[in-house]
Amino acid sequence: MPIRKLNLLSLQEAMDMLEVSRSTFDRWRKYKGLPYRRIGKEIWIEKNELEQWVLQHSFVAQGQRHDASGSKKAKGEAVKVRIGYQSRSAQVWTALLMKELGWLEEELASIVGEQGTEVQWIDASSGPELVQQLLGGSVHIASLGDYPIALSFSLSRLFPFFRPVLLAFDGKSTAGEGISLVIRNDIHIRHLSEFADLPLSAVAQSASGCRLVKLMRAIGVDQEAKLRHQELDESLSGIMKRHIAGSVLTEPYISLLQHHGAGRVMLQEGMTGDFLTGIVADEQWVEKHSGVALAYVKAHIRVHHFLRTDPVKASQLIARMRGLPAEVVSRVIGRIRWDAAIYEKDMKGLELLRKDTDQGAESLYRFGDSVRHRSELLLEAMEQLKLPTPDYGLLRGEWTHHQLY
Repeated sequence: MPIRKLNLLSLQEAMDMLEVSRSTFDRWRKYKGLPYRRIGKEIWIEKNELEQWVLQHSFVAQGQRHDASGSKKAKGEAVKVRIGYQSRSAQVWTALLMKELGWLEEELASIVGEQGTEVQWIDASSGPELVQQLLGGSVHIASLGDYPIALSFSLSRLFPFFRPVLLAFDGKSTAGEGISLVIRNDIHIRHLSEFADLPLSAVAQSASGCRLVKLMRAIGVDQEAKLRHQELDESLSGIMKRHIAGSVLTEPYISLLQHHGAGRVMLQEGMTGDFLTGIVADEQWVEKHSGVALAYVKAHIRVHHFLRTDPVKASQLIARMRGLPAEVVSRVIGRIRWDAAIYEKDMKGLELLRKDTDQGAESLYRFGDSVRHRSELLLEAMEQLKLPTPDYGLLRGEWTHHQLY
């Protein structure tokens, strides 16, 4: 029977009908269930099935609002979107700028309509606090450091209803950068064993807290008795007022202490592994509100471009919002790799954190599901922003400077 009588489209005809490239078509087949048939080596698409698939994955149709999963929402009915961010942590300042610039609202208006969403911004003091709110459903999208990301996937084993997924990466720093043990300038260490008697601090179950525990074990010091679990602001104040000897801190706290001549970095060679951050959401929420998730990822990429191409203006905005010296903010921004791309090496780094079999503070990580990502959402955002897209969701090899998102 002739192909035309079967109402089948060739691959090229389907691509022309959808107005997409071959790479996008293949990605939709792989990640979004675009229906097709393979006859020998050729790919054919049944026209009626394709039209039905398009309707199910449309954002706007017939006067009703749709998210990308096909669920409907009547006009005027706003979806509340709660964004958890950390204004205190430089690696995830992306969300802070996104809030100030209003770019998420811009992207939401273009995808789900002017009256489609109501955005609420929640500034948390730490990553573990945001993980707790993600678990409880009071936050939908959260900016997290690498250890809290690993923690969220561990908790998914304990709470099966919680299915976190990585949407994109945020600020990245190479090993030995972005997170450091800072000791007061008036304390002089002659031997590593002296660390056992120093009152040190870190945020519990955070990127800094878990790195401090591992660092002390690596140099053969039992620091558990002296370790204080406290937030970043409290640790900064404790060092300035000489209440504690030091702390494992992230930027901008490291640079602030150096700026005021109050602290110095030590044992930097012991901070192994890149310092990664990313944006995480519950997978069920993403499936139900994929249009909102896509809008967030698009705004996320736009802010990264702003940070890379206009760091002076970005520094001025952040300095004003956070009440920090502009020169400190500028220096910190310039040291961070602003890149949403998902590299294989980054996923392996998160997986190593999750599988850490050490006892103590990190023991929970070995129980969770593998770290999952939604690279197809990131690729779709790149394409809508007319950026060059990689052939695959995961980039291979080392970080490159010619391919940043």
